[in-house]
Amino acid sequence: MKGFTVTGDTPEKFMRKIERALHKGELGKFAKMTLALPEARIAFEKMGVTEFTYTISHEGETFTAKKTNEKVAFTHGFFRSEVERELERIIHRFGGEILK
Repeated sequence: MKGFTVTGDTPEKFMRKIERALHKGELGKFAKMTLALPEARIAFEKMGVTEFTYTISHEGETFTAKKTNEKVAFTHGFFRSEVERELERIIHRFGGEILK
């Protein structure tokens, strides 16, 4: 996933929705999110750290979060696609459009 776009929500509110949804599932035990505009980070910490960094830009009522960096722990390599699928599912559930 290269990023996502969201219309009609602020980055702060949308990231809180993602965080709450993650914490309801198995990934929530290991997920940590930070938002310091224009940057957002989603990290997973267990037997290593995997971190996805996004740069957020606004255009009207739409914001776009584009992945600018990622660090995948060696121990997480096998689960990366599952983690990204879960993130995509949550983002889509809250009205985001995935950029492939």
